[in-house]
Amino acid sequence: MRRTDLHGRVQASSRGSATFDGRDWIVNSRHTADEEVLRTLASMAGLTPRIIHRVDALELVDDLILAGHGLALLPRGRTSRRGVAVRPLTDPTVRLRAFAVTRRGRDRWPPLRAVLNRLVQAGGPRSSTERSAEQR
Repeated sequence: MRRTDLHGRVQASSRGSATFDGRDWIVNSRHTADEEVLRTLASMAGLTPRIIHRVDALELVDDLILAGHGLALLPRGRTSRRGVAVRPLTDPTVRLRAFAVTRRGRDRWPPLRAVLNRLVQAGGPRSSTERSAEQR
C-alpha cells in the first residue's frame, strides 16, 4: 500500500493501492472536479474520504497542508509554498482534461488562436476520442 504523509511525500508499504483511510482532505469550494476525483479514487480502494475544508484559494490550501490540517489535490505547474510537495497521482494515473468551446469560425481570431495553441501545447498528446470529437 502507498501512504502519503501530510506534506504529500509518498512512502512505500507492502500493498499496492493508495490509502485515504483516516485522512483529512481539502477540496475546492467553487466546483466539484477535485472532490469527484478524490471520491472516485477512494472508492476504488473501498474507502470514503473525510473532507473537512472547502477552500477556493490555493495559497490557503498550502497553508492548511503546512499546518497539518489535511491533504489536497493540487495542479501541476504551480509553485507551492516551501514544505508542500506535489506528487503525481499514479495507480491509476489521473489527467485533467479541458475543452475550449468556441463559435464556428471564431477560433481563427488571432488572440483566441494564440490561447488555443498554448492550451494544446501544454496539454500534451490527445487521445483518439478527443481528436475525433475535434473533427466533427
